[in-house]
Amino acid sequence: MNKHYEPSKLDIKIFDEKDSRPFAEISLSDKEIYELRDDTMRTPLEKAEVFEQLLQTENACELWIVPVTESTSSFTQSLSEEKASALFGMLSSFREKVQRDRTFLVSGPDCSDSLKRKVKELGYTIIPCNGAELKTVTVEY
Repeated sequence: MNKHYEPSKLDIKIFDEKDSRPFAEISLSDKEIYELRDDTMRTPLEKAEVFEQLLQTENACELWIVPVTESTSSFTQSLSEEKASALFGMLSSFREKVQRDRTFLVSGPDCSDSLKRKVKELGYTIIPCNGAELKTVTVEY
């Protein structure tokens, strides 16, 4: 069965220039920025299906994917899902740093609350971000 796909209005940007600071290089004054977290224990296939649903948004927004390296213990403390937190807690006992992608929803005035609602319905945790905190996000892998 063939699926028909409409072009997504969600623009995906991947930042891969090591040591760059994507949020320090743009004006944040007219944007709302949220970090999207998937702390569920979904399989990669389940994550792909949920991400596909996210691409079907009718809102013109951007999704920024930023690879980072951080201490395993600070990452574990930020997890809201109990099983994921326990899993990474074990990891922190023998691994000091973890590499992961942080995903940010960057929206301007055209992005409505319906997209934030949809993101929550898909099981993501949506965390509002402040400008000072974002300016420190550095691409590191």
